Amino acid sequence: MSGSNEAIVPSAGLKPHVQPWEMLKWSNSQLCSMYTDWGIYYERTGNLPASMRYLNKALDLDPNDTSALRRRAHVKRMQGRAPAALLDCSYAKAILRNNNPDGFDHKVNLEVSDSLYESNKLENALRSLHHNMRLFSYSKVQPVQNRLTVITENINDALSDATSPAAHRLINKMMHMKEGNRITKSSKPACDVLSILETEQEFLVPLERSRRKRQFKIYNERYLDKFWQDVGFLKELRENPNLLIDQFSESSANLKSMAEDSYKIARTFTKMLHTRCPMYCRNAGKNELYQQENLFRIQYQTRRNMFKILRTIRNLIRSNKMNKLTKFVDEVMGNYVTVKTNRIMPWKFEFVNEVYNYLGLARINEYKIPTDMKILGGRQRLMKLFKIPTELDLGRQNKFENIFLRRQFVVDPKTEKFKKLSARYEYRMRFAKYPIERSYLYHEYAQAHLNINSFDACCLLARKSIDVCQQDSCKIRNLLPCRREQGALQKTGSKSC
Repeated sequence: MSGSNEAIVPSAGLKPHVQPWEMLKWSNSQLCSMYTDWGIYYERTGNLPASMRYLNKALDLDPNDTSALRRRAHVKRMQGRAPAALLDCSYAKAILRNNNPDGFDHKVNLEVSDSLYESNKLENALRSLHHNMRLFSYSKVQPVQNRLTVITENINDALSDATSPAAHRLINKMMHMKEGNRITKSSKPACDVLSILETEQEFLVPLERSRRKRQFKIYNERYLDKFWQDVGFLKELRENPNLLIDQFSESSANLKSMAEDSYKIARTFTKMLHTRCPMYCRNAGKNELYQQENLFRIQYQTRRNMFKILRTIRNLIRSNKMNKLTKFVDEVMGNYVTVKTNRIMPWKFEFVNEVYNYLGLARINEYKIPTDMKILGGRQRLMKLFKIPTELDLGRQNKFENIFLRRQFVVDPKTEKFKKLSARYEYRMRFAKYPIERSYLYHEYAQAHLNINSFDACCLLARKSIDVCQQDSCKIRNLLPCRREQGALQKTGSKSC
């Protein structure tokens, strides 16, 4: 035993988990070389996250290792992160130039050109390749020539006559957005530090919303095939409240950044593919012919659908299925007719009038005095005529087995249905063009308020529906809100004015 009085103190905590080959005392250059080799191995096997992890370890030991920088740039390009790859390979090229002004590495130069190309910087990539043609020897020129051929074809496609209208539209849109942002910034007052900025909700016309959805589908389906649905899901996932919960401050921020980065990678990849192969028709005459044929097909199918809708409405009226009729009209007029233009449906106004008049006449037939009416007068007669329940059925109330159930977990289905209906009607009223359509929406909104026993709001909306009907001189739609208002007043016990 040693004669020293120093005690041997064991290390506190658990020892870090290290690989067997990491237990030896390697030098930094040897470790950097081994980490780079592991990164190359995982890159060839397709495990890009592991390859990135080992290349990052190698660069932590030697930040000026040009081989590791080039390899990491290649891995980033494989991940779809071309702008980040351009930074790495440009840094490696700058290191080589600082060490020797006349020296270069042909692999690093090619990596710079590929990163410029995948970053959609076609002019810079073309200039870089022409510069490499002068530097490389004859045996290394062939890869440069192959890249020059591809980029030249891409530039010719992007600058063809077929792409000029789309390019002009894009430039005008960008200039308009730039002017709008300048006016908005100058007109907005200075905001204090403690205030919370409200996110302005963008209200789009149903036709514009459908057009954007269709454009997103065609664009991503053209370049990603079946994976376009995953990109759409990833786009909606960025602002999904079920994923980004406000109470989970740390995990929500990480998940949001992860979703944003993943969607950004997908968008960069599709932009890169669009730059290589623009989605435009080169033959203008053939493009116009295809558009006309597609227009005629849609017009013919729309005409058939309109006749089918009218036949379905007549059948529902004959069957006296008012609930199905109301739901069917709401789906057709809210989801189908609103996304049809006057070019596709030249008879749109006549069709809207016919559908709403059919619905109004069917509802007026409900207020016929039945033959078995035995109540001669008074409030009970009106309530029976309007089919309003006079007594509450206490036996149908929901009974919860667990009496200790928390109140916030109890969801009222009527309330949830009313919220969805109110949001739908308010959105449709923003873009309703015809008075008969606005009258119908006010009437349905009043009926929704009446179903949840909100009588004041029901009377107010019924009055608005009457005012709109008087502007349009529509007697059929004018009668229904009066009936609805009388029903609400009779249910509250008030007298109609």
